[in-house]
Amino acid sequence: MCQSTTPVVPQNPPAHVCGCGGHAHNSTPEVGRRVPASHEMKMPEVPFPSPRVLAVAGAERLRELVRHHHGLLRQSAIGHLFAADDAEFAALVERIADYVVEICGGPALFSPANGNTCMRTRHFPFSIDERGREIWLEKLYQAIVETGFPEELREEYWAWMEPFTVRMINRRTTKAQPVHLPYALARTRYAGLPTL
Repeated sequence: MCQSTTPVVPQNPPAHVCGCGGHAHNSTPEVGRRVPASHEMKMPEVPFPSPRVLAVAGAERLRELVRHHHGLLRQSAIGHLFAADDAEFAALVERIADYVVEICGGPALFSPANGNTCMRTRHFPFSIDERGREIWLEKLYQAIVETGFPEELREEYWAWMEPFTVRMINRRTTKAQPVHLPYALARTRYAGLPTL
């Protein structure tokens, strides 16, 4: 856990803030001692898309966005998180597209076949850190632009996906909270990205 080169002084020991519970005032751990609860990462509210997204974009355009996004991800620095086999990858992407269409108000194609839609739990087997989230968002923005996703829906769709990705982080590499990236800021940040 925590390792410190500073000796522990019984009188007025310095406050320790990492939350590991490894700095008792004596060398023998106190029986029944507890490490206080803490919230390492703030989970933002996730506003799911309105039925307008499906009504304007249509199911096929949502599927096209998901396919293109995941194609970009597969070629990125986090491509190792996806199946190397083309058939397995295509099947995965179609399940994700089913999920997106269902969440946007389309037919229930994901949940009857796959059960509970708790995506945070489904992503636990994969190591997802803050940098992986940033790559995911960058490629989402690129896919939105390259597929010509309707301009009037981009901010609403992004407002769902951006905080959603915070909840997928399961391996922290920094104590800082993940950067919140509203759509207006994403447009500025990713304006210079090369596109197809």
